[in-house]
Amino acid sequence: MRKLILLSLLSWTCFAQQQVNLKDLSTFRNPSTNWTIEGAVQAAYSDTSLQVATGQGILVNTLRHGKYKRSDDLEFTFSHGDIHVMFEFMLPKGGNSGLYLQSRYEVQLADSWGKKKINFGDCGGIYERWDDARGKGKEGYEGYAPMQNASKASGLWQSMEIDFQAPRFDASGKKIQNAVFKKVILNGILIHENIEMLGVTRGAVSLQEVASAPMLVQGDHTQVAIKNLRYETYDKPSVRMGAVSYDYYTGKFTEPIIGTAKPIKSGKLDKLTYKVIQDKNDYLIHYQADLEVPESDSYEFQSYWTGSGVVKVDGVELNQGAHWYSEMVSAKTNLTAGKHHLEVIQVKDFPWGPQALGLYVKRIGSHPVALHDRTSLLDPEAVGIIEVKANAEPVFQRSFAFHQGKKKMYVMQVGDPSGMHYSYDLKQGALLHVWRGPFLNATQMWENRGEPQTSEPLGVSVTMDGKFPLVLAHQAQGDSTELVYKGFRLKDGRPIFMYQWPAANLQMEDYIRPNAAGTGLERTFTFKSTSPMQSASELVLGNSYHGIADVTAKLIGLQGQSYFVQWDGRPGEVLNPKQGLKQERIPVQGNEVSYQLIW
Repeated sequence: MRKLILLSLLSWTCFAQQQVNLKDLSTFRNPSTNWTIEGAVQAAYSDTSLQVATGQGILVNTLRHGKYKRSDDLEFTFSHGDIHVMFEFMLPKGGNSGLYLQSRYEVQLADSWGKKKINFGDCGGIYERWDDARGKGKEGYEGYAPMQNASKASGLWQSMEIDFQAPRFDASGKKIQNAVFKKVILNGILIHENIEMLGVTRGAVSLQEVASAPMLVQGDHTQVAIKNLRYETYDKPSVRMGAVSYDYYTGKFTEPIIGTAKPIKSGKLDKLTYKVIQDKNDYLIHYQADLEVPESDSYEFQSYWTGSGVVKVDGVELNQGAHWYSEMVSAKTNLTAGKHHLEVIQVKDFPWGPQALGLYVKRIGSHPVALHDRTSLLDPEAVGIIEVKANAEPVFQRSFAFHQGKKKMYVMQVGDPSGMHYSYDLKQGALLHVWRGPFLNATQMWENRGEPQTSEPLGVSVTMDGKFPLVLAHQAQGDSTELVYKGFRLKDGRPIFMYQWPAANLQMEDYIRPNAAGTGLERTFTFKSTSPMQSASELVLGNSYHGIADVTAKLIGLQGQSYFVQWDGRPGEVLNPKQGLKQERIPVQGNEVSYQLIW
């Protein structure tokens, strides 16, 4: 039950991906005829097979050429040791596949949508090991279930991110360190962290562990589709730093500028460290060292300090400014192969706050190299999560919330014991987010004096368009339809939001609750007026500049098939040629109109 917010000092924003070519199958070794490259894939959440359309960009294991067998496993042409891999995948109902790191350690891809109890065989699980010698019924062992079920519905695109550390071997070939899944993230949720593998999982190509081997996609179970497959391996050499010299100054320095000051102490160090600083404040320290760059390339310098500072390479300023030690400052520069001069100047002119100094160098294709002593950079301050739960009855939490980069001020977060939750903009009558799983992370409402006073979903979240979904017929959907909020009343403990819609001369109610099947949320608008304007209203079910996936007559996939919208009644479609915006609309008939959000 952990939402991915900040996982470490080394942010993954520095991750630079190499895109796998999915224009053809040339990236794979001897692919069977069941593997094809397609242009589009879709399925309803109840479909047991995927429908494909010709084109490029999506890798699909189809049933076109007969029953699956182990020879349908798909092996990559490149080998890897440590690797960071990201991809999107889609499964049909009951789908089952897996990604094997080094063809030996499987992360399960499976249709686990809606399951209450999950194990190693569910989506994101690290599959069990297997040994027949353990005896019947005991052959399987050491599988790892995800920390929570972060699966979306079958027929939707899901995302996975894996940070894998390969086993280590000494010069004689003896294993001296086990493989580790450092992180596995499914649909934005951290589901594994630092899982040490004592051996290979069931279905591995070999029981023998190695330093480098290809990835493999399981192909002997059911259909699976994969796109946007990116990775970074860590086999390139990176910078090496020579001996560090330092000069230490005392006085009131407000900027990292030495001027005419004279050092009170100088010396040599193996690495950068604040441990030579004698004072808590009113000092300046100047470090210098040579950097040996192995190959001409782009290098990223990631710095941390308490106070103000600057990083220079060959006299050129890269990182600078006043920061807290847990805040990374980053800059990239192109360096030629050979020797370069590094300078770091740091000052602190206030007595509070811990002393800290850290500097990493990151090259694409290599792990970050720490140029500082391990104890010179403190771990981030531990902040316990403040969780709002909705276990026994619906729970409402007013807060601010970020939506599409903007801070919304009139938000109610609504949690439900069913595990289906949503955030709602009271001013606009608009859904901001819907999610499944744990309810709400309210830490930012209370930690650090309650700034920025925001809360965020804890479960598998989908971002809505944040717009009021009703429009007058043939009119465009605006960002701020004029509504007058009239409060809410309760039904079964859940809020029914009440509004006046002046443009349509309507009084209406907006009721959102778990749908009958437990697969998502159902939203119903009820009208309290007999105004003739009512029949001129339309419900906008979805907007897209990139097309709407018409899965069935009354089921569409939105936001690149990241969630479904389903409804009763007749379908309708409007295309705005000026903006290229496709909208799925249905006319309002009678005093009520409903639709469902399924993910």
